[in-house]
Amino acid sequence: MRIRNSALTAALAAAGALGMLATAAPAQADDIPDGLCGGVIDVDYCLWYNSNQKGGWTATYENIPNWANWNFSNGGQGTNGVNTPVKNNAASYANSHDSKTGVSYFNSNYAGASDVAPPRDKGNLSNTYNNNASFRWR
Repeated sequence: MRIRNSALTAALAAAGALGMLATAAPAQADDIPDGLCGGVIDVDYCLWYNSNQKGGWTATYENIPNWANWNFSNGGQGTNGVNTPVKNNAASYANSHDSKTGVSYFNSNYAGASDVAPPRDKGNLSNTYNNNASFRWR
């Protein structure tokens, strides 16, 4: 009888462990396909000239106090906006960093309205749509 109870206890413990795994919170879906943000994974914040990650693009892995002197280039998502200044012309973003949040600001030197991009997120700018002047990691 002890062997049967031990086997039953072990089976119940295993079933409980499996049940915990089955009810664990699902992993968050990753919206950043490989290669979208310059082909460099886990380090870049990218901006696009058009909505939905289309047109000319630029990427950075460092803080940018002023987007002046930066231009959109051809990253393979279309040529609209290529060679256009990045400052006050971005419509969409992607944050390929695994742990840092990226913030796009309306004014230079990280001031004014902002759009916040959580790690591994992409979307269209709203508060800084065609009014982006600086960028900083948080």
